[in-house]
Amino acid sequence: MRKPVFMLALFLLATGCDTEGEEDKPSGGGSNTQDADLDGYRSDVDCDDSDPSVHPDAEEICDGQDNDCDGETDEDGTDLWYADADGDGYGDAASTLESCDPGSGWVQDDQDCDDGDSSAHPGAEELCDGIDNDCDDQADEDVTATFYADDDGDGYGNPDATTTACEAPPGYTDDASDCDDMDAGSNPSEEEVCDGADNDCDGETDEEANDATTWYRDVDGDGYGLDKSTREDCEQPVGYAEQAGDCDDGDSAVNPEAEEICDGVDNDCNGETDEYESSDAATWHYDGDGDGYGLPDATPTACPQHSEYP
Repeated sequence: MRKPVFMLALFLLATGCDTEGEEDKPSGGGSNTQDADLDGYRSDVDCDDSDPSVHPDAEEICDGQDNDCDGETDEDGTDLWYADADGDGYGDAASTLESCDPGSGWVQDDQDCDDGDSSAHPGAEELCDGIDNDCDDQADEDVTATFYADDDGDGYGNPDATTTACEAPPGYTDDASDCDDMDAGSNPSEEEVCDGADNDCDGETDEEANDATTWYRDVDGDGYGLDKSTREDCEQPVGYAEQAGDCDDGDSAVNPEAEEICDGVDNDCNGETDEYESSDAATWHYDGDGDGYGLPDATPTACPQHSEYP
């Protein structure tokens, strides 16, 4: 199919026809006036008449040849490359090279913010290390933790005194449950004691203190309470006594300190009623014959008169 065209070209060359115009005519006759690669340029202006992609009007490309026959190779056809010293695939915008193929260590992405650290580049995971890992001009964003001042050194911090960091700075803790950061004896791990402070940080003071006093219910106010009605408290509650042993908490005259009298009641709470030691007990003399007179040496002291005693 191309034979007629080829024959036409040979004819035109033989007859001296100029296919490119007067400007492309050779300076002299001979074989250099031929266009062997048929790219429309004679051999005297074509710098490679064996390659139709090489001629004065060709586009310069990165192929190691002088495509446009201007005496330079790959000019204007090169790419801009950036040094990638850390091998993370992102280059240093300040270190460039124009080349067709610079080889390893060069990339076409210039977004690296630290070309000496392969963990720092766009898209990298932000770590808590003081470095802008993801190249967004911020360091440690969204990965720091909140820590709380621990002035008393008890391991529990003040919720109102905070700082953010990767690790707890000296004098800080990650626990924010201290209720008194000036007292190491007040924190959630302490036992409540009777000292007027909220030792265990539960919002209450002296409740269920381990050194609380046992108080006894004292309804009659005689200073003695019932053994089985008790309450633990640091301070004496109203209606309670420190002493137990009352045997009748409805009668203030009956308690362990009361004087036993002849009234049919166990006044001193010793388990006996109107025993011989009653303060108003009478002296009785033994009257064996029933004449109303007793022996002087047989003299019991008691409240009720015995049938054998006048």
